[in-house]
Amino acid sequence: MMPVIRISDATFVDLKSISTWLGKSTPSETINALVREKMKALDLERDVADETTASEDTSDGILFENTPGLTHTRILLASLNGEKIKNINWAGLLIKAIQIVKDRGLSKEQLSVELQVPAESSQITERGYKFFPELGISIQGQSAPDAWKETQRLAQKYKIPVEVKFQWREKDGAQYPGKIGVLRAGFPV
Repeated sequence: MMPVIRISDATFVDLKSISTWLGKSTPSETINALVREKMKALDLERDVADETTASEDTSDGILFENTPGLTHTRILLASLNGEKIKNINWAGLLIKAIQIVKDRGLSKEQLSVELQVPAESSQITERGYKFFPELGISIQGQSAPDAWKETQRLAQKYKIPVEVKFQWREKDGAQYPGKIGVLRAGFPV
């Protein structure tokens, strides 16, 4: 669990101003940048390693090699097969990936068998299923982690490059509240 730090209203206003100058979008990112800068100036190293499964911490967010907990996250920006997509959620991203797979010549029957999420090649609108006329199949709703897991699997199997920039909401149960992460799949190794 991450510690909670209380600061005065005046300091918070200053922090927001500094965030703008540093190009950071959350108070946490700003504080991290300021602490790293000061530690570097003092020639100090962090004693405790980050507990993330990140390969790189960039200004665009933490690039994760292994999928972190995606509960309480929102997609900021996604790129699927070279197309940038704004205003999409995890389920919508999965549907777009399924559409790309279908466009590669799979029938609705083949598609419903290919998927590793509950799917039927008929129109069903009960038990959490939603019918997608453009796909010709019904798919049961998925949580963010499950939607990403299937999107990632399809991206790797069908070599569909996908990159997602996302952010954890400031909520109890979020793995890294306020932090921004990046996930990639389907890119050549």
